[in-house]
Amino acid sequence: MNLMLIVDDNVEFRNMVSDYFTDLGFTVEIADNGREGLAKARAIRPDIILLDVMMPDIGGIEVIRQLQAEDETRSIPVLVITGTFFDKNMSELFRQEPNCREFMSKTVELSYLQKKVESLFKKK
Repeated sequence: MNLMLIVDDNVEFRNMVSDYFTDLGFTVEIADNGREGLAKARAIRPDIILLDVMMPDIGGIEVIRQLQAEDETRSIPVLVITGTFFDKNMSELFRQEPNCREFMSKTVELSYLQKKVESLFKKK
């Protein structure tokens, strides 16, 4: 079973993506902020993490760097998904982190997101 962790403070987006991947057979865990996301990542060691950029306590870049710094979470692939306007510099900042596999907008079609997630599982 594929275990996904969604770390996002937007309830509607989180629930929509969770429902979509649950229907595909994924086990989905949810964290509504960066601090909770880090704790859950350490505890459950998901196969993949979908991570928001802007969150109220710890932002996405800090989360991804803390995941990368720890042996237990370093190899977990992270797809960064943002709802805020981002420029090329922000995308490049995230892409410098080895565990960041993709940087995309929340306006992405769920079928496209599904293809990205599935391609990461094929690489394992």
